Amino acid sequence: MAVQTNGTLLADRYRVIRRLGSGGAATVFLCEDERLGRKVAVKRVHADSPEEMARRLQREARLGASLNHRGLVSVFDTVTYEEGVLIVMEYVDGETLRDALQRGPLPARRAVEIVRELASALDHVHAQGIVHRDVKPGNILLGADGSVKLVDLGIGTAAGHTRITQSGVVLGTPAYMAPEQVEGTEVTAAADIYALGAVAFELLSGHKARTGNGPIDIAHKAATEPPPDLRDAWPEAPRQAADVLKRAMARDPSRRQASAGELADELGAALARETTASTRFLAAAAPPPVVAAAGAGRRLLPLVAVVAGLAIIGVAIALLTSSGGSSGAPKQASTHHHPTHHATKKKTHAQPQTQTQAAQTTPAAGTPTPGTSTPATQNPIALNNEGKSLIDSGRPQDAIPILQKALAAFPADQHSSINYAYTLFNLGDAYLKSGQPDKAIPYLRQRLNWPDQRATVLAELQQAMQQAGQSGGAPAPGPGKGKKKDHGPKG
Repeated sequence: MAVQTNGTLLADRYRVIRRLGSGGAATVFLCEDERLGRKVAVKRVHADSPEEMARRLQREARLGASLNHRGLVSVFDTVTYEEGVLIVMEYVDGETLRDALQRGPLPARRAVEIVRELASALDHVHAQGIVHRDVKPGNILLGADGSVKLVDLGIGTAAGHTRITQSGVVLGTPAYMAPEQVEGTEVTAAADIYALGAVAFELLSGHKARTGNGPIDIAHKAATEPPPDLRDAWPEAPRQAADVLKRAMARDPSRRQASAGELADELGAALARETTASTRFLAAAAPPPVVAAAGAGRRLLPLVAVVAGLAIIGVAIALLTSSGGSSGAPKQASTHHHPTHHATKKKTHAQPQTQTQAAQTTPAAGTPTPGTSTPATQNPIALNNEGKSLIDSGRPQDAIPILQKALAAFPADQHSSINYAYTLFNLGDAYLKSGQPDKAIPYLRQRLNWPDQRATVLAELQQAMQQAGQSGGAPAPGPGKGKKKDHGPKG
């Protein structure tokens, strides 16, 4: 049965809502699970696909179902029926990291957060004897709630399992493949650490670590050239961070970090030292939101956890193919900004967003979005930008009244927005930096009601509590975010 229209019932249970994407051998649908009443993503292998592809999808389902980690997309079910194979997965509303990188490099702090989340997921996978083998931006989902999830275990290698790839065929994506993977020798967890280093390189610089004239050229460079230097793509990069990534992408697997978590810790420490020593990371820069195709309205496109997984079906390569591995993110300007957790860059739009457009826009994790066409003196986001600039210029006391006005300018229906959360943090930060930690605490407590960048908020709150002479560590967050109707914490 061809699945071409909404309403089709798959396996007598999953009602198709719409098609989300299609690859070389499978199509993904957003469906309603009629038994459990929830939305799911269903990957359906094409009827004319090779039998090996069906086995690969079944393998993906088995591996995914055997793992349970917040950084991995959950696999709910696998169904084999007369018309093919279905994998039923968690539906994630967000975008791929590949899409986010098309807007340029991410803020350093957000980049480290993403690397840490991926590292945690990979260490969990490796502890189960599984090697992912295709860690890349297209297989990393950034949820609208700030979550980071790794997808597609379709070519993963599990201990005790027979490899399903044909002899002489190498699967993966060249720009992120370790030399041993390219050469077809034994692949261990060190290959995933190499790929995570390549992803981190791209997160920070906006450029792929390896580029070339097609997949064979890229693979040859990985096997014969030394690891790339982050400073070649980002001249202002800290030397320590460049050294961490060189080690992660060393040709010899034994020279790489012992675990993904070790790589994340080393990178975080290297960038933290630079943040402490310089104010360069405090520059405000936020990319514009992704827009849908013409006529669809300005909004971030909802994605599904397994859409990224389709890429491996079309991109998994024998090295004699040209799978687009040489394509990179758009070239970036030479000036490289790394915003802090709550900074925004003042933007110029040809036409200001209307209130309706703003409501349709889902902010990317860590990125405040434009609100309405309110004049700058009343626009809470513009006021937040002004307050943040004052903090960055060493005038936190002057920032306090501006940020108080920003909070007051948010309509009640925006008190659950991420922009409101950023303003809460900046006001708490202004109080802390102006020597009033007791006043910073309630704002930072309220900021904990959002999961986005929680570690950063907790660190700030702990500092405020220590300076205020309070003990007991950071408190648990209060009631659900956005429930307060005033314009800031009381007391």
